[in-house]
Amino acid sequence: MKRTNHLVTPSERWTGVDLGVLVAPALRVPLAVLACAIALAGVTGAAEQLRLRAAEDQGAVYERQLAAVELDAARIRAVERDVARLHALEASIAEIRRSGALQASEIAALGNRVPPGAWLTSLRADGAAIAIEGGGRGLDAVATTVSSLAHRAPYGDARLLSVHDDPVRSGVRYALMLEKRR
Repeated sequence: MKRTNHLVTPSERWTGVDLGVLVAPALRVPLAVLACAIALAGVTGAAEQLRLRAAEDQGAVYERQLAAVELDAARIRAVERDVARLHALEASIAEIRRSGALQASEIAALGNRVPPGAWLTSLRADGAAIAIEGGGRGLDAVATTVSSLAHRAPYGDARLLSVHDDPVRSGVRYALMLEKRR
């Protein structure tokens, strides 16, 4: 006698094949666990793909924001360079202003060292030396002038360059050079 089962199994209803006949009863549980593990891995992989796409989108947003910030940072660096250049220029201007007052007091001190009977007509400074031209009533006034200017503090050497008669003022004209001490 042949036995026939007329009940339809769930696998037969879904796939059209009776899996109970194809799979041994001892393998059914391990295969079910394997199928669940594969399904879990697929769901986890899909979730990670979604997170990866969201991170890439967020990275693109951050990249655009960084590009905008870099433009602002470049402008700020340019302004900082301008400010540094202006500070250096301001320091140079202050130094020039101070040197003008310093040179004026130096010229005044030189004029104060000129003895009676002598005078200064021109003065040229070139950093390390000062060229002086002037006049006097006689050679003794010029000699006293050279001697007193040679003892002026920042200058250590006074050289008489020329002396000649001045027919206009009935005296002598002279030229001398003061060099700074080293």
